[in-house]
Amino acid sequence: MNQLIEQLQTKLFTGRLNLEARDGPTWTLYFRLGRLIWQAGGSNADERWRRHLLRYCSNLDVTQLEQLVSPQENYREYSILAKLREQKLIEQQQLVSLIASSIAEVLFDIMQYIEAKRNGNNPAGQLSHSTVVGEVPGVLLAVIPTEEVLKKATQAWQEWRDAGLATYSPNLFPIIQQIELLQGQASSKQIIALVDGTKTLRGLGQKSGRDVLALTRLLMTLVKTGAIAFSPTPKLRKIPISHETGNPSSAVNNSNSSLKPEEDTVLQVAPNFKKVAPPAIGKEIVSPSSAVNNANSSLKTEEKTILQVGLPAASKAIIDVSRPLVACVDDSPMICRSLEEILTHQGYRFVGIQESLTAVLNLIKNKPDFIFLDLLMPKVNGYEICSQIRKTPSLKNVPVVILTGKDGIVDRMRAKLVGATDFLGKPVEQDKVLNMLHKYLSV
Repeated sequence: MNQLIEQLQTKLFTGRLNLEARDGPTWTLYFRLGRLIWQAGGSNADERWRRHLLRYCSNLDVTQLEQLVSPQENYREYSILAKLREQKLIEQQQLVSLIASSIAEVLFDIMQYIEAKRNGNNPAGQLSHSTVVGEVPGVLLAVIPTEEVLKKATQAWQEWRDAGLATYSPNLFPIIQQIELLQGQASSKQIIALVDGTKTLRGLGQKSGRDVLALTRLLMTLVKTGAIAFSPTPKLRKIPISHETGNPSSAVNNSNSSLKPEEDTVLQVAPNFKKVAPPAIGKEIVSPSSAVNNANSSLKTEEKTILQVGLPAASKAIIDVSRPLVACVDDSPMICRSLEEILTHQGYRFVGIQESLTAVLNLIKNKPDFIFLDLLMPKVNGYEICSQIRKTPSLKNVPVVILTGKDGIVDRMRAKLVGATDFLGKPVEQDKVLNMLHKYLSV
């Protein structure tokens, strides 16, 4: 597929590329003069659209947004974005990030599908492609750097595959299969609240503020015990929770506590589903469905609880919301994950930001107590972001520690001039990270 996209770039192609499978989904990629501008299709297009709106337009009502354009409108979602930009309800940087992120997600899904069929020696399942010249949205909202998006999607897929998850799609819906196996775990209440059967792995990652790869790794430990299974379709859970303890009610019917196992060892792709209620706006991870027994209402007090990921010990699965929030602005998923594991293991809250264009907006939204900032990033470098941080009233006093593999005197002087607090060399090491936090934070 990468080769096909590169060919269309070379030809300065304007139009749409259709990718079809006999036994699976169909995707469409839109190009203008060889550059990707939009995407459509796939098995979770509606859920993908709502997630990205929530992520980049969290202050807007998703349901009302969808009324801006007629359901029969061509390129409906793209047209909604055009309306938002026209009415200045979304910044250009947010718009670029939304489009680029959604395209990267579609590219990831295509790569996973192709590799799954190749490994399965199933020629009938291979994708066929066709192009339609000139068929693109009439308005150009943004020209996406195709090479960067393709590289990002390829890197994400390789990391997912290397984690042993090649046969598990991030579009699968985690469901609680044997709830009794969660009993006794310190994190059981949060896991039960988070895994309600209505959100994909990607949706759960966004809801909990976690990288989907790290969250899936955590859930895989529960899949192996049989506590959780992955379903290709949403399955609303109806399990009451005790008000006092948050443990599953003893009155739960046995048929609910042991759901039918799904085919979770092969690549599954969830179909479109149109009537999924938009997720609640905010940072909370607990949002029980209105269809769940009213006993779940006690979970609303857990809105700010964050589920720790990537740790084997269940006793360390909850992070105290009174602890400082540490942000890492770095385009490397590996650096973000390394810091996340170090910090959450010590009880700190963590948010990783990999998109430099929207870094300051995300920092304003999350209000961190401490910031690790990469020096060298595409589009916007660490110097510029640090300068913007110091000009932002809500962030100007937050400690900013520069992460860099370069430790020259010129870099240090320049960083100090834009307001950096200190430096930390790469690769990150636990002792140095914690010493830096203790130095500048009163914990």
